[in-house]
Amino acid sequence: MKSRPRKEDFVYYIGQYFTAEWYYMEDGKLPGLDYYNELGIQDRVRFLQIVKLYCDSSHGILLPRTLYRIENKENRIYAFKPRDERFFNFTVEGAKVIITNAYYKHSQQMKKIALECLKTVIRYKQDYLRRVKEGIYYED
Repeated sequence: MKSRPRKEDFVYYIGQYFTAEWYYMEDGKLPGLDYYNELGIQDRVRFLQIVKLYCDSSHGILLPRTLYRIENKENRIYAFKPRDERFFNFTVEGAKVIITNAYYKHSQQMKKIALECLKTVIRYKQDYLRRVKEGIYYED
């Protein structure tokens, strides 16, 4: 691994029940955070509100589909939906939600760009799980 961001750089929000983190690649890049940083203040505030709501809700509480929904059942990939953006994520042991990447949704149907982003998040999830298992994702 070339570069590992500091914990304070990838932990987004620590809630009552879950912690939201930005996924980081082996080279230290944080694709979801990069997308987030390009958003306007209104969109960033709305995203934070949804993440807080999720992380402060106890296990078993479901957010409305207008805010959070499953995008791929087989791989258990979800999306936060602040407005027209979709932030892909997955949950792991330790009550963590890992936010990986995002895209701007243009229509009701999942278009090619969304499908490519979904394939990417599946790869990111596999990479995350592998690096955690190998003990190289988090510092001890």
